[in-house]
Amino acid sequence: MNFKNYKIFILFIACFISLFLVRVYGYETQDHYANTLTEERVKEIVIDVIKKNPKLLYEVISTYVREQQEKNELVVAFKHRISGIPINSYNPSIGPNNAPITIIEFTDFQCPFCKRASQTIDELLHLYPNKIRLVFKNLPLPTIHKHSLSAAKAAMAANKQGMFWPYYDMLFDNSPKLNKKLYINLARSLGLDIKRFKSDMKSDVIDKQIKSDIELAKKFGINATPTFVINGVLIKGARSIGFFKKVVDRLLKESLEAH
Repeated sequence: MNFKNYKIFILFIACFISLFLVRVYGYETQDHYANTLTEERVKEIVIDVIKKNPKLLYEVISTYVREQQEKNELVVAFKHRISGIPINSYNPSIGPNNAPITIIEFTDFQCPFCKRASQTIDELLHLYPNKIRLVFKNLPLPTIHKHSLSAAKAAMAANKQGMFWPYYDMLFDNSPKLNKKLYINLARSLGLDIKRFKSDMKSDVIDKQIKSDIELAKKFGINATPTFVINGVLIKGARSIGFFKKVVDRLLKESLEAH
């Protein structure tokens, strides 16, 4: 924490304690009251406030630390942007091709954080209609999630029949219980050609598509899921909707200024 942030933090804690002096102890902030408080008495009150409200104080400090970390991460992410990630014809996408914001998502269908992030991204798409294009890339981690590779193949087989995104949602909805029987049942529920679906799951074409995404991720140093590249800004992990909004709002502002 730098000196400027430290001063802000101390001021914030001081305001926090002052609030409790009024709400819990009934003290007012006029000078003649403040002058009657000795240094020892102030220490006693502060300690008492902390003892009686440890959870709230912890939340205040945790929120402050998290916000500072996010600010630092965004500074780094915007400064060191990634360029040159290709979008292939086989990569499923949703949203206008000419949208000002392109989100490239690297994900694993058995990853619980990816499931949470998919819900956040869905919310983001609704908040910014026609402003975002979402592009999907597979990054299964079979050494951690044993069904992730087979789920990726099932999703890409559904993509062959134009039903990737509904299948994507179903896979995440059922991520704790992925298996080959489930893949077939989900395909059947979407009215897919099951014979073709099974054949595509085993095809070399889909196998090569997934391997290509994995190799691409390695090339750009992406080795964890979920990872998002938003107009070149690298975002790791299942971040809050507020975090994503900060990124998108800043990029939209840049886009407007550029035109």
